[in-house]
Amino acid sequence: MRHSLNLTPLAVAIALALTSHIAHAEDNPESKSLGTLVIDGDSEQSSTSNNFNYVSKVAQTATKTDEQITKIPRAVSVVTREQMDDRAPISISDALQYTPSIQTNFYGEDNKQDWFVIRGFKQANNGLYQDGTRLYSTGFYSWQIDPFMLERIEVLRGPASALNGQTPPGGVVNVISKRAQLEEDFGSVTGTVGSYDRKEVNLDVNKVINDKMAFRMVALTRENGTKVDEVEANRTLLAPSLAWQINDATKLTVLASYQKDDSDPYLQFLPVEGTLTSNPNGKIGYDTAVGNADWEAFEREQTSVGYELEHAFNDRLSFQQSARFSHMDINLRQAYAYQYAADVATYGSLLDPTSNRSDVIRAASTADGYSDAFNIDNRFIYKFNSGNTEHTLLAGIDYQSIDINNKDYAADPIIADGNNIVAGLNIADPRFNVYNPSYSNNIVLLNSSTFATLTDADLQTTKTTNRQLGFYLQDKANITDKFTVISGVRYDDTSNETNNTSTNVKTDIDLQQWTGNLGASYQLDNSLVPYANYAQSFTPILALDANNNPAKPEKADSYEVGVKFKPQSFDGQFGIAAYQVTKENLTSGTSGTANFRQIGEVRNRGIEFEAVANLNRAITVVGTLSYVDSEIMEDGNNSANVGNTPAQIANKLASVWGNYSFIDGILDGLKLGAGVRYIGETYADDTETNTVPSYALVDAMASYQVDNYKFQLVAKNLFDKEYIATCYGFCYYGDSRNIMASVTYDW
Repeated sequence: MRHSLNLTPLAVAIALALTSHIAHAEDNPESKSLGTLVIDGDSEQSSTSNNFNYVSKVAQTATKTDEQITKIPRAVSVVTREQMDDRAPISISDALQYTPSIQTNFYGEDNKQDWFVIRGFKQANNGLYQDGTRLYSTGFYSWQIDPFMLERIEVLRGPASALNGQTPPGGVVNVISKRAQLEEDFGSVTGTVGSYDRKEVNLDVNKVINDKMAFRMVALTRENGTKVDEVEANRTLLAPSLAWQINDATKLTVLASYQKDDSDPYLQFLPVEGTLTSNPNGKIGYDTAVGNADWEAFEREQTSVGYELEHAFNDRLSFQQSARFSHMDINLRQAYAYQYAADVATYGSLLDPTSNRSDVIRAASTADGYSDAFNIDNRFIYKFNSGNTEHTLLAGIDYQSIDINNKDYAADPIIADGNNIVAGLNIADPRFNVYNPSYSNNIVLLNSSTFATLTDADLQTTKTTNRQLGFYLQDKANITDKFTVISGVRYDDTSNETNNTSTNVKTDIDLQQWTGNLGASYQLDNSLVPYANYAQSFTPILALDANNNPAKPEKADSYEVGVKFKPQSFDGQFGIAAYQVTKENLTSGTSGTANFRQIGEVRNRGIEFEAVANLNRAITVVGTLSYVDSEIMEDGNNSANVGNTPAQIANKLASVWGNYSFIDGILDGLKLGAGVRYIGETYADDTETNTVPSYALVDAMASYQVDNYKFQLVAKNLFDKEYIATCYGFCYYGDSRNIMASVTYDW
C-alpha cells in the first residue's frame, strides 16, 4: 500500500514562521547578525560547515548550540567529513568504528538499519538524530542515512533525555547533513569500483546563486553484491538543500532527501550450532544464504523535507526552529534459520529421521506498509548577566510524531518448498539443508503452530501512533572565565497507541516524565579541563501487565567524571571519562499475560579514552580505549543471571587509526593510512554459557592528489579475517574484506 506525501502542514509551518520572523526583523532595525548564534563557540568553525580536519573544536548535540567541546561537561566525539572521506564508510555504524565506547556493526553490516552498543547499552531505533531532531523510527520502519550525505557525525555519550526526551542511556548519535554554503562554489564527482562488483557514482555540487542564496545537490547511485551468495543491493540518493540569508538577522536552510533501496536483506540469521558451537556436519559456510534471493526482498523509499530557521532579535535574544516531515514505504521479506528440523516439537523425528542435523526450519520476517513522521523543535536563546555570572538560557518546546500502517502475519510464518511434501505430515517441505543449500522456485508460507498453508487473507493490518510533546529549559552559566555550569530540566508527555484493525485489539499507553541534567567544568592553567556530570534518560515500554496496566518506562541515571585536554603546541583533543549508568524497569515475559514482569536492572561502570590529533602537517592520529563492566543487578525471569554480563556486550574495545601525508618532494600529494579495531569477547546469552571470541580487524587506505584529481584505495578487514560478529539466539558472521578504488574530480 502506498501513501501520498502530504506537505501541507509543513508548508503552513514554514509560511507562518517566515511571516512572523521576517516581519519582526523588519520592525526591529537593531536586530543583529546571525553570527551571534554561535554561543561561546569557536568563530573559525561551525558544526554545519565544511571541516577539512579530523579535529573538531565545536559540537551542537550536547547543548543544541555550537559549543566548544572542551567546555561541555560531557563525553562528546565528532567524526568529521575529512575522516569519513579517508575511510569511505558505507554506513553510520561503519563511520563510528574509531569512536570510543561504541560497538558498531555488531550484527555485521546491515542495510536495514544501523546498530550500536554505546557504553554497554544496545540501541537501534532510539537515539539516532538528524540535524538535532530525532529520526523517529520503530521496528522495520527505521531510517538509514547514507554517510555520503553527511557533513559530520556527533556522539553524545550517556543519558540525554533532558534535552531530547525519550532516548536510550547509551547516548545520542546526531548526524549533520551537508547543506548549501553561501561562501563559495565547489563540487566533486567520484566514481568507485570494488569488491563484490561494487559500482558507485556520487556527486556533490554547491552553487552560490547570489550573495544571499546558495543551492547544493548531493546525489549517489550504487549497486553491489555482498559476501553472501546472490545477496545484492541497489541504492539511489538525492539530497538537495537551499540556504537563504533573508537579511542580516534571519537565515533559512531548506533540507530535503530521497533515498531508495531496492535490495536483498543483508543479515543472515544463522543457528548457534554450526557457527559458534559444533555440529556433526562442520561449520556453516561464511557465504551461505539462508533465504531465496528470488523470494526475499528489501524495498524501501524514504523521503524527507524540512527546514532550519534562525533569527537574531538582538545581541542577547535569538530564536531557532527546526522541522522535518518524513515518509517511508517498506516491503520486506527475509528468511532466518528458526531451528534445526530435528528439534521441532512433536515432528522432529519425521523431519529428520536420521538425526543428521543438517536441515533447519526457516521462518520469515515480513512487513508491508508506510510510516509518516513529523518533528518540530522551537527554541529561544537568551544571554544575560547576573552579577559576575554570564548566563545563556535555552528554552524550548518540541513535538515528535510517527504514524505507521503495517501489514504482516500474526506470527512469523514458516518457509516451505511447495514442490515437495513431507512424508507422514502431508505438508509442504519446510526443510532447508544449510550445509548444502538448494533454493526452491515455489515458496509456500506455513502457520508456525499448525503448519497450515497461509495466504494473503491471513495478513493483519496494524496501525501505530506515537507522540511526544516536550518542554525543556537549560542554563549555561559561566561563573568565571574558567568555571562553567550547565543545568537542564525537561517535561515530556508521550502517548503510544496500536490498533490491529484485523482483530480489533487495541493498546493505549500514556506517560508523563521529568528528567534532568547537571554538569560543571573548570579549565586549569595547564589546558586541562576536569568535569563532572549527572544525567537521566527514559524510554517508554510498549507493554501491558496482566491487569492491562501500562508498563513503567525504562529509566537510567548516570554519574560521569572526566578530564579533557586541548594542547597549545599542536591541534588536538584528548579526553578520559569514567562513568556509572544504572538502567531499571527492564522487562521479561509477554505483554498482557501473567508471566509479564518488570523487575530487571543493569548497571554499567566504565572508563574510556579518546585522542584525535594533527601532530603536525603530515601526521594525524585517532586512538580510543574503552572498558565497561556491565552487570545484571536484577532479573525477574531468571535470578541465576544476577551478577552476569548481558549478552552481546564486549567489555574491552580499542582502536587506532593514523594517516601520513607526504608534503613536498617527489611523493607530494600521497597519503597513507592504516587502522586496527579490537572488539573483546562477548557472551551469546545472559547465562554466560557460550562465549563469542574477540577479534581484531585491520583497515588501510592510500590516496594520491594531483591537481584536481584524487585517486584512492580503501581496504576494510584487509586480511579477510573470518569471525562471528555476535550471537544472541542466532549468530551473525562479520564482514569480509572489502576493497574500494575511486577517482574523484573536484573543483
